[in-house]
Amino acid sequence: MPQLIQISGVTKVFGRGASRVHAFGPVDLDIEAGRFVSLLGPSGCGKSTLMLMLAGLLDITDGRIAIAGKQVAGPQTDIGIMFQDNTLVPWRTVRGNVELQLEMRGMAPRDHAKRVMDLLKSVHLEDFAERYPHELSGGMQQRAAFCQAMVHRPDIMLLDEPLGKLDAMTRERIRTDLQSLWMQERPTVLFVTHSIEEAVQLSTHVAVITPRPGRIDRVIEIDLPFPRDLDVKNSPRFMQHVREIQEIFRGFGVI
Repeated sequence: MPQLIQISGVTKVFGRGASRVHAFGPVDLDIEAGRFVSLLGPSGCGKSTLMLMLAGLLDITDGRIAIAGKQVAGPQTDIGIMFQDNTLVPWRTVRGNVELQLEMRGMAPRDHAKRVMDLLKSVHLEDFAERYPHELSGGMQQRAAFCQAMVHRPDIMLLDEPLGKLDAMTRERIRTDLQSLWMQERPTVLFVTHSIEEAVQLSTHVAVITPRPGRIDRVIEIDLPFPRDLDVKNSPRFMQHVREIQEIFRGFGVI
């Protein structure tokens, strides 16, 4: 498969002189189209920094990032991106928030009405299409935000801890929905998380990142079938992957 994302010698340094902080890198990473890659590491290791550099929202100190062979030199408008706090606007309904992504790209919502409703149905929000964000639970808001990020069919999705503020049961439900959406659409996903179990459950590959300055210690292929339901999560191979990654982080002194 082609290398959709190429990260070559990327480093990020903040500040100058005595206040200079080497936050991330250098890092090399190639990501094939259609992969679901988790960036897994301790707080402060630069996972979110890398995500912002990929999106073109933060300058690179050294190195190069290319998407489909084109160097990232500014904000990328054709990707899908989600952060821990969703980007829903309070004055629009769920449907209206999803349609907003289309409007911002000059796409007529009426031409994509079926796409919008199919996405909402896929995350069990079809009965809440005309509700406003304040009428939804936190988990439902995040489901709507996933639809908003995917409605324009991006080839790449950058997800920066989108489940971080949810309770355990809601988080598990949305993992299932996210996995289902990815399996249907097959975008290339970069997913930032602190959870080893979450990374193993969702990913085709896990990039294990060291404490600051973050470097990629290794990339682990997760050779488990999809969908990764409870039976897969209870399998010896799943637990073997979890233990392998735990041992890596124990070696770093972070667990």
